[in-house]
Amino acid sequence: MQLTATNICKTFGATTALKDVSAVFRSGEIRAVIGENGAGKSTLFKVISSVHERDSGVVDLDGVEFHPTDHIAAAKQGVAYVFQESTINPYISVAENIFLDRLRSFTNPLGIINRKLLEKSAQKILNDMGAHIHVRSSLWDLDFGQWKIIEIARALTYNPQVIFFDESTAYLNNREVAAFLGVVHSLKEKGLAIGFVSHHMNEIFQIADVATIMKDGQWVADKVVGDVTLEEIQLLMVGRNIDNIYPEKKTTMPTEPVVAAENVSCESGLHDVSFTLKKGEILGIGGLKGSGGEEILGALLGDIPMSSGSLSLYGEPYRPKTPHDALKNKLTMLPGERTVEGLIVDFSIKDNINMGNLPRVFNGLFVDAGKETSIAKDMIQKVLIKASSCESPCSSLSGGNMQKVVLAKCLATHPDIILLNNPTRGIDVGARLEIYKLIRSLSEQGITFLLLSEDLSELIGLCDRAIIMRRGKISKQYDFGDTMTEEDVIGYML
Repeated sequence: MQLTATNICKTFGATTALKDVSAVFRSGEIRAVIGENGAGKSTLFKVISSVHERDSGVVDLDGVEFHPTDHIAAAKQGVAYVFQESTINPYISVAENIFLDRLRSFTNPLGIINRKLLEKSAQKILNDMGAHIHVRSSLWDLDFGQWKIIEIARALTYNPQVIFFDESTAYLNNREVAAFLGVVHSLKEKGLAIGFVSHHMNEIFQIADVATIMKDGQWVADKVVGDVTLEEIQLLMVGRNIDNIYPEKKTTMPTEPVVAAENVSCESGLHDVSFTLKKGEILGIGGLKGSGGEEILGALLGDIPMSSGSLSLYGEPYRPKTPHDALKNKLTMLPGERTVEGLIVDFSIKDNINMGNLPRVFNGLFVDAGKETSIAKDMIQKVLIKASSCESPCSSLSGGNMQKVVLAKCLATHPDIILLNNPTRGIDVGARLEIYKLIRSLSEQGITFLLLSEDLSELIGLCDRAIIMRRGKISKQYDFGDTMTEEDVIGYML
């Protein structure tokens, strides 16, 4: 079985997303598609699987033209696509989410769903994947990594011949990634053709057979993964060698305390946590999912109530009841899931950037459209967002550029403190370099960062100090100048 895409072109307004891109996906082979954010990787998958209509070019499946009306029809005809953005509906059950488009197949003649059969079928798929999720779990009790596993299970219900995974590991922890890659390998062994996008190059080298490298919407090269080095791939991706993506750290440690936490506890799983955040530093938080890092951010933001302990801001008591209270105190947050928590993707870049900034753009009773546009254009330039216009909808952007819009929205509020929840998740190496330089530059200007990251190299390479969480408590604090290694950090996390 072979799916062939030939000379695919796609534009969004004035933006050329794909220009004469060709790729072949063969049975029993995993093809990675690699490139910077905005290179066209996701768009290629979406055009082939009819999420987007192509402008020109041909797709054929085993020599027969493949041009279904939408991605559901594509899945039914053998080509499934797992979206990068979340498509989970938390108001229905896990099993209903897995069989979302085919619930009628579980109804009796009276139209009543056979829930026992539905749940049994869904649970079998999850168990075959090695996922530790029960179909009767509440979606609200599951994390985003588990939501993504449910989306993968949904794609597998179509028994596809071809399956595209678009950043499917971006929100998974190490155990979930291992389980996912095991599923991908088993699908390859069963003869499926697999397209795979990931910004984690270790995953590419672990799982992919061949790679298509893209830049600026165009094909650059096809490579056998075993015959190419990481440095060669990065050079093809970004046009330059990247030896160290982390900017130089501070040479002297700031001393002015900004935030002090004393024995802070939350009922959601935080126990007697104490630390001090100093002006202009980048303080990292490391730990496994559920270890307490998100609770620390939530308590500072006013999103998670404290059950005991105290917070102070510039020496004054600080106990925000809502995120709006935090914003009034010049504290903002970049959330962990951009399309669920950070953006309204169908709104324009301009609208999203100004969303937390509306009091600054009102002129009497009306919004000052000129000021909105000016702020948006300034932020687009500052954060290096690739877009044809500030009026472009965020849905037309790559995942990395969406993330930059969320960061721009934070900066537009003129904060003193920025909380970052995995700010480079799903971001390529070139965009990471840009974001790291911006964070370091802002820290040198006196903006303070508290950075939660599941990327150990990011935690070690970017942060001035770090605290490591385990089971809701601080298991280790690394002070300024201390040496951190991945092996040591993992030891304090587990």
